[in-house]
Amino acid sequence: MTDAVHPAITDPAARAHLARLAAQAGTIPSGATDADGDDAARVAVLRANPSWIRSPDDEMIESIDLDADGLALRLYRPRAGHRGTLVFAHGGGWVAGDLDNNDALCRALATTTGTQVLSVDYRLAPEHPFPAGLDDLERALRFAADGADGHVDPALLGVAGHSAGGNLAASLALRSRDGRAPGIRCQVLLCPVLDAPDPERPSYRAHTENLPLTARGMQWYWGLYVPDAAGPAPVEAAPLRAIDLAGSAPAVIVAAAVDPLSDEAEEYAGRLTASGVPTTFVRREGVPHLFLVFPSTPARDEVLAAVAPAVRAAFD
Repeated sequence: MTDAVHPAITDPAARAHLARLAAQAGTIPSGATDADGDDAARVAVLRANPSWIRSPDDEMIESIDLDADGLALRLYRPRAGHRGTLVFAHGGGWVAGDLDNNDALCRALATTTGTQVLSVDYRLAPEHPFPAGLDDLERALRFAADGADGHVDPALLGVAGHSAGGNLAASLALRSRDGRAPGIRCQVLLCPVLDAPDPERPSYRAHTENLPLTARGMQWYWGLYVPDAAGPAPVEAAPLRAIDLAGSAPAVIVAAAVDPLSDEAEEYAGRLTASGVPTTFVRREGVPHLFLVFPSTPARDEVLAAVAPAVRAAFD
């Protein structure tokens, strides 16, 4: 059922992967996000994703389970040596995900950049809405700033995240900038959520069906994460709404072109640059949201290779 794949997805590997999923399910799976029905049942479907697995360690990466006073963490360490540590928040719309769902991405990020990646099993909405996940990511950053039981150089820290995790990383970077969290050298935001859903954004209007993440799905996620979704978006949930971004840590931002979130990622990169913040922005054409967590593809590997020099430079 390749005709179920959004026509703007032109990357061959991404398109083939989505076509396989469509053939199995009859449609491109937007998870339970676009379905009608009970929120708890839809969240349960998302959390039961069978593709979330922990890969075995290999000659490139070893992984170490850690605990920060009850907060579960997983440290990915390049065996060839490393410099710096990225405290990482997984994706999942703030309502799903754990240390396994971005396992492959964390390994690839650590290998390509030569940094350690400290992944955080933060609390999830709707049981623990904003700002619980952000507060947990800060706890992990503070644990790293204390040395993470001897595993981390506290002088060489950054934050990173994918999708909703990119939102948490961007917000934590602002806390760090304001002196309310430990200092960091960089922020790595991979297909991040940076604003409340805006149906008038061109990227929202263009991406409504046949995609892993749709405009409707993003609105559903937001409503579970921010209890008063109808009111003004808190800046710490929507960092694009921060009045001033000057003084933020150097940023690396990746956007997928076929994604409701692509416009806000590009706007955030532009605002950071205009504020004097060194910013590397990579927009990958022909791929959808979640392309970085598809089975290893040239697109993922090429994008990580493109941003790796900026990450390494932040820790020099």
